[in-house]
Amino acid sequence: MALTSIEKHYNKHSEDKRLLRRHGIVEFETTMYHLHRFLQPGNSILDVGAGTGRYCSALMAEGYQVKAVELVRRNIEVFLQREPSADVVQGDARNMSSIPTASADITLLLGPLYHLIGDDEKVKALNEAKRVTKPGGLIFVAYLMNEYSILSYCFDEERIEDLLARGVVDENYHVQVQEGELYDYVRLEDINRLNEKAGLERVTIFSPDGAADYMRTRINHMSDATFSRFIEYQKCISERPELIGAGSHVVDVVRCCSH
Repeated sequence: MALTSIEKHYNKHSEDKRLLRRHGIVEFETTMYHLHRFLQPGNSILDVGAGTGRYCSALMAEGYQVKAVELVRRNIEVFLQREPSADVVQGDARNMSSIPTASADITLLLGPLYHLIGDDEKVKALNEAKRVTKPGGLIFVAYLMNEYSILSYCFDEERIEDLLARGVVDENYHVQVQEGELYDYVRLEDINRLNEKAGLERVTIFSPDGAADYMRTRINHMSDATFSRFIEYQKCISERPELIGAGSHVVDVVRCCSH
């Protein structure tokens, strides 16, 4: 069977290593901080698009019951090398027929919506996450943000004029995803629209990495003490409305009200 573009990408780029680099550590630690705000003893967690299982491993170590769904076979192999006892199945976030309805207290979607192009595909994944989450449970949904793409890949790489001319970026500087692209970038109003379509209610929304992706070189040269302080800073300011959407990701925490 031919590999999908997503499988080719993750075969080439190690997700395991990304979360071990300093900008990835900021993202991981801030996301875990917010997870711990809502987790209760005995909660069951479903990690959809689990990658190589970094979040699963941490939560399993804390004693939580965690089930993982991952599309990319190579990621599953890396995960099982580290956690041979992990409960992980290969599957697609849009159709998880092997996962029972209303079986998870908290569902994580910390990656799939990066790669699902357009509202219809994203809503399929949100509705499926809603199906497998217990009524009243929470879904953590990660998105890639438009402004990070515009600043980092359009201006910083001096590509903005060409991309505007070709309609890849529109007159409002919103990236218009092209056929065959791997990533779909959003703004807050796009996320709000998706929640309305899927019937999801926001509990909070936070930036897991803030300026970390923009400051990779600088944070790599920080002392350990300063870097630890940077992580605490990001946790502290991660829900500030003037900064949400300015980083490379946001995580939307939404409530599953009914099925």
